[in-house]
Amino acid sequence: MSVPVLTTEYKELQERITRPIRAELDRVDEILHVQLSSSVKTVAEVSTHLLEAGGKRLRPALVLLCAKTSRGECDEDRLLEVAASTELLHMATLMHDDVIDSADSRRGRETANHRWGSHVSVLSGDFLLARAFMLLSRNADARIIQTLARTTSAMVEGEIRQMETRGNTEALSSGYESIIRGKTAEFISACCRLGAIVAGCTPEIEDAVGCYGLNVGMAFQITDDLLDLTGNPALTGKPIGADVREGKLTLPVIHALAHADPAETSRIEGLYKGGEVTTEEIEWLCAFVARVGALDSSRLVAQTYIDLALGSLADFPDSESRASLHDLARSIPNRTN
Repeated sequence: MSVPVLTTEYKELQERITRPIRAELDRVDEILHVQLSSSVKTVAEVSTHLLEAGGKRLRPALVLLCAKTSRGECDEDRLLEVAASTELLHMATLMHDDVIDSADSRRGRETANHRWGSHVSVLSGDFLLARAFMLLSRNADARIIQTLARTTSAMVEGEIRQMETRGNTEALSSGYESIIRGKTAEFISACCRLGAIVAGCTPEIEDAVGCYGLNVGMAFQITDDLLDLTGNPALTGKPIGADVREGKLTLPVIHALAHADPAETSRIEGLYKGGEVTTEEIEWLCAFVARVGALDSSRLVAQTYIDLALGSLADFPDSESRASLHDLARSIPNRTN
């Protein structure tokens, strides 16, 4: 099992983006350790396993950065607990995803599902969800709880919509945008909105950062799609074509289908029928997607979303946190994991 390697460039970028909120993110990690403690031995072991896996902490970082960029007034303890709750919710969805996908590894580490089994993983995910909303209930208002509840519903609906269309490339293609919006982008948008809500900002500012987050989320997922076919397993921590093997139709494949002849279309559709997909078939698909220009066209779509995200920040005054949001959006096409 390969552990993903963080390049020096990536580490430097991450440090630059999180510099305005470094102390706050450290406190978020402290809150997570407290919230994941348990007197039940297995729960404590699973929680420790999750925390040791690390992660980008993208969602709490967006809560914190958007609160600072909005320049509103807020209670810092309240803001940190809201930020921590988004990471707990994210961790819960990853736990459940690993069960759904029968995943053996994530970020180059053994999944809880592989080590402890599906029953423990599902219940541990439920435990994380409960801790997220218990943390929110201490001092978050109804709007904050409703925002996270709505985005949780959207993620579940997006996942089920994808499952409903599994094996049907036509349905997967037509529903692609709504699926990734529900599964990924709505949550990132909600994190940005939460920062503005806690900071007591106007609806206009909340909408602006929410729009930023939605478009960042769309670009983020499309880049994930590209990495599935072009990434270095040593950096991503997962094999090439993992999404294909799981029946997930990605944007480069959708674009490639538009250029495929009947025989090529049939061959691609065969990869999504639920049978075993060989390494040779993945290699053929990667070569075909590159040859017909589907990688480049997908990158253009991702860049369009990035430009929309940056445009949403145009009216915000210059600040270190606004610069971090700009850097984060601009860095998406260069992601390696």
